[in-house]
Amino acid sequence: MKKHQNVAASKTENKTNIRETNIRKTSIRESNTRKNNLRKPVNRKASKKISISVFTIILPIWLILITVFICWFYGKANSYMVHYEEVYQLSLPEHVAEEVFAHFKDYDINYILDNMAETSVPRISGFESEDSVITYIRNMLEGKELTYQPSNNFSDSMPTYVVEADGFVVAEFTLCKDLQNPREFGFASWQLKEINYYTEPFETVNITAPTNFNVYVNGILLDDTYVCSDEVQPADASYVQDYATIPGNHDFYVADLYLEPEVRITDMYDEEVTVTYDESTDFYYAGYSDQHPERDELEAFAIDYTSTFANVISRDEQLTSLLPFFPANSELYDSISRNTSLLFFDPHSDTTIDNEEIFDFITYSEDVVYIEVYLEQNMTMGYNDIEVVPTTARLYCVRIDGEWKVVSMRF
Repeated sequence: MKKHQNVAASKTENKTNIRETNIRKTSIRESNTRKNNLRKPVNRKASKKISISVFTIILPIWLILITVFICWFYGKANSYMVHYEEVYQLSLPEHVAEEVFAHFKDYDINYILDNMAETSVPRISGFESEDSVITYIRNMLEGKELTYQPSNNFSDSMPTYVVEADGFVVAEFTLCKDLQNPREFGFASWQLKEINYYTEPFETVNITAPTNFNVYVNGILLDDTYVCSDEVQPADASYVQDYATIPGNHDFYVADLYLEPEVRITDMYDEEVTVTYDESTDFYYAGYSDQHPERDELEAFAIDYTSTFANVISRDEQLTSLLPFFPANSELYDSISRNTSLLFFDPHSDTTIDNEEIFDFITYSEDVVYIEVYLEQNMTMGYNDIEVVPTTARLYCVRIDGEWKVVSMRF
């Protein structure tokens, strides 16, 4: 037993000795390695050179990358801000307002009319053509100092501007948001909503014309709805009242015109008559016509009557020579008959009629006319002395049963 214990102890001791021997060998090798390393020369300059070369390569690259990134970022940010500012500026209603106002400055009347509100004036009425309205608007703008500014009704949701010509407000235009075309970044887009004109029509026209005439204003025939007075008979009506009626005069009135109107009047034969304007009364006047389809025959008839009348008065013809010119039971004939005996002319011979002239011709109607005739009687007095006797006859002639008769004379 004791022998076995000694053997075991001896083995353990041997193992311990071997382990310690290995440890000492390992320590000796490490020590020798360190000594060899200390003795070996080190190339420090090469190591430093390698280290500096890597740094100088990496640092510029890094700086370049950083610089490029900063420039790229700045460019992107700046481009974004510039674009953002552009979109914002374009979203301001002032830009659209300036575009609309440019049409006023350019006298773009068609643009104004096309965008005019339904309730706006000027509007094309029955007496106004589009050309006259265009002229009216142009007259309001042309040659004036035009400006625009926000109106008292301006709001952010519906900007409204007024247009002034030489300081007078002539129009207003309103903008609204264009919901169909919004801008980037949620900004609004604006468009013209409507244009309103403030100016009211102020032109009127007053016309006096015979009741049997046609009156036109701007080419439109006026009917009885524009007649504003009762028929007024002329003073001459009394000269024919026992045989005929002379058409009187009546007045027309037309309002709400934008331009001074064109007035045209035609007679019963659709012939245009002369129209005069009286500034003191602000009336257009048309007298009775001087046209008649039988004027030549009537002038000859009047000259023939006046010649006969003059010869009757001078006793160169018999009183009965006047009978064909008068209607039956003529008071004028009776008056001449009563007064011819009171007239006295010196003895004469060889009476001739010369220098016949029509001073006036008025057509009251197809059957009533007034004719003023002038002529001269040349009478041989005594020993070949010639005496010239002028005669003026103012005749009212009426067609009776198809024949022209002298019914009255104005002395």
